[in-house]
Amino acid sequence: MLAVDTETTGLYLRNGCTTFAIGAYDGSTFFHQCKAINPHTRYRIQEFSSTIRSRLDAADIVLYHNAHFDIAALCEAGVYDWEEPNTPSFWSKILDTTSLAHLHCSTDSLALDSLTLKYLNKGYPEDTELTLTVNKCRAIARSQKPDWLIADGNKRHPSMNPCAANTRWNRMDYWLPQAVAAGVPECNRPDLPTRHLNTVMLKYLRADVTNTYELAQHLFSELITRHDTHVTDLLSINKNVEHITWKMESSGLWVHPVELQEAIEGCQYYIEVLKKKVYELSQLEHITDTSLRDLLFQKWILEPVKHTKKTYAPSVDAHSLLKLHVEADIGSDAREFLACYLSLKKYEKKLTSLTSYSNSRNSSGRIHPSYFIVGTKTCRMSARNPNPQNITKAGNPYEDDAPDIAHWLKASPQMRSMFGPPPGYWWLSADYSQLQLRIFAFITQEQEMIDAFDAGWDAHNFMAKKIFNTSTPNKAQRRVAKNVNFGFIFGASPWKIEETAGIPGLWDIVTELFPNAHAFIEETKKSIEERGFVETFGGYPLELKEHINKRTGQLEKAAHAGVNFIVQGAEGIIVKRAMFLTDNYLTEHYPAGKVALQVHDELNFEVPEKCPKKHIRNLKLLMEQAAYEYGLTAPVEIDLVTHRWDKESKIKL
Repeated sequence: MLAVDTETTGLYLRNGCTTFAIGAYDGSTFFHQCKAINPHTRYRIQEFSSTIRSRLDAADIVLYHNAHFDIAALCEAGVYDWEEPNTPSFWSKILDTTSLAHLHCSTDSLALDSLTLKYLNKGYPEDTELTLTVNKCRAIARSQKPDWLIADGNKRHPSMNPCAANTRWNRMDYWLPQAVAAGVPECNRPDLPTRHLNTVMLKYLRADVTNTYELAQHLFSELITRHDTHVTDLLSINKNVEHITWKMESSGLWVHPVELQEAIEGCQYYIEVLKKKVYELSQLEHITDTSLRDLLFQKWILEPVKHTKKTYAPSVDAHSLLKLHVEADIGSDAREFLACYLSLKKYEKKLTSLTSYSNSRNSSGRIHPSYFIVGTKTCRMSARNPNPQNITKAGNPYEDDAPDIAHWLKASPQMRSMFGPPPGYWWLSADYSQLQLRIFAFITQEQEMIDAFDAGWDAHNFMAKKIFNTSTPNKAQRRVAKNVNFGFIFGASPWKIEETAGIPGLWDIVTELFPNAHAFIEETKKSIEERGFVETFGGYPLELKEHINKRTGQLEKAAHAGVNFIVQGAEGIIVKRAMFLTDNYLTEHYPAGKVALQVHDELNFEVPEKCPKKHIRNLKLLMEQAAYEYGLTAPVEIDLVTHRWDKESKIKL
């Protein structure tokens, strides 16, 4: 068994970052290769030897903490070819400690230092020592070597382009101590002797691989004790998609440059217009939470919606501001200000996302997000740098409740308008139909809900039909029903559901209509109090966070979230199974196609234009099979995207 770790000049190995150190530990011996970085280019000066590859090939198990990143670093270093990780066989002997940790306790922070402290009872002094040294070296470089490319917000190197403004720049300069040792005379750095500068990063690297090795030993032993031979099946839920997410990261997502630039310019225009309106109405030079409170509650005498927990100051979060807007007098300065202010915040948030896409595009016109197979507390995947899972298809969120805000947001660009297939290709956008609600009906065995799905009912229309005793629910009734449905799933309290709907006694009506669902929720809460976790499909355990019970003041498991964890965990397991089945099919029967993107319960396949319908039909059937293997009927709808993701068209199969 061999634990491996890498050190790089940044996070973006497909945007110009480079690998400069590789370490390995087999339980007794620490092996490493470390290469100098040219401080004027941020590229390594020498290449790595083949010894590393031979050690990796000889190991029966190779351990990584966040395997995707380290393997990308090894590919950049020339140890592996970039195509090698595309196959399941490549990953057969790889074990990722983040997957072990998630199966052991899904609420754990997956940071190596946190896991090391919790399970090995060890601190990380090497991390602190390296951070302090790097910060000192950065100060020396700024003052004595201004032509060196240290990591900062000036973006003088392509590898730093995708970086967000709050990036911890010093972590991109772990190579710097060795460069300072070689390029700055010792008399100009009396508190940093050469020996220390040449060894501080290696001490950190050794600690990383040692802790990864010992953590894997500990966690795997615990998991075998807990799950016996079933541990392999549980780990395979995530392991089966490692090669697929690698291919998704490698191929990236095509971004339409014209649409992206138009969206950025549109947001910038409305931000300037709304800023002017906001400052005219408020007569404030700068808007902070404090000045906003003074304006709303002192000058305009509005009644606070709620108060913050720590200071009991009137809350000015988005939800509270929206309620204040609705309650403010029509035509008043307060109402107009809040409409403009909330619209401004929406545009600013959207511009941040659009800018991250623009900065992340490489020379091929694609972005390369990082996918995290165990990136959530349930079994759903997450992504970042940038995050494609927030590219929603949601319409104007204020269309029904706040027409004056909706008016401002009419020009807000659709997030999906700048994404889609590259020239010569199609996207097949395959979406499960109301998967979470179908899972909820299935696990609660609420037969009337199951029958309604089978009969073709939309879940929210069906709930509205039951609550209001009508066969044709209107928009307002459907909105109430939607709140009830997701209130069930997300563990909302009875008073919260009634308050949101504005219907006293609604909870009693719903629990009487759906007694099985109510009983399941109560049984789940009771089980969590006794066990501290829930199990979703395949027996995958999901821990519940602890919180302070407001009524008793006791620290206890967040039982109200249990049903949500089961539902979202099941969704994640089904989608990962669907990814596995469809990728296998494409690899064998239509290798020109690939899984391009996963967004919650939706998969996008990139295929050549004029893709034969038999392949589209089979992809749909395989996704439905993924759910049916767990006993669930979950129809899949596939739309065709020929250019822009927001312009989908139905496919008749």
